[in-house]
Amino acid sequence: MDLRIVVFGLATTMALAASCAADGQEAEPAAPPRLPGQIEAVTFGLQSDEPGARLYGRECAYCHVGRNTGTIMLQHRLPEGTPAQLHERSNLPAAYVKIVVRNGMVNMPPLSRAELSDEDLDLIADWLAAGPTR
Repeated sequence: MDLRIVVFGLATTMALAASCAADGQEAEPAAPPRLPGQIEAVTFGLQSDEPGARLYGRECAYCHVGRNTGTIMLQHRLPEGTPAQLHERSNLPAAYVKIVVRNGMVNMPPLSRAELSDEDLDLIADWLAAGPTR
């Protein structure tokens, strides 16, 4: 094959690629949403009028809000696009939340009734089950 044809083809391809990028036709990948920082995680729900949000902030946020163990571990296991922060999910039935809390799952240890009362767990589970549009 003639070297001039190869060089011309390569130059044409590079020019077209540069033209597309310059015209903005190639979309930049969207930046992932910013996760709350540590201060936001430990103060989560403090000002909420909802008891479930306050309890979630006190009992769960240190692992499940921001870039913490719970969110990191869940992000590895969840399908792409599924929020790893539990309070952002819309697919958590209250019964499922209660089962996971009492029995644990993977790296999450089970929480006894001495650590979290049934009444408080009910409030947290119901609040999470209501989803992010609460």
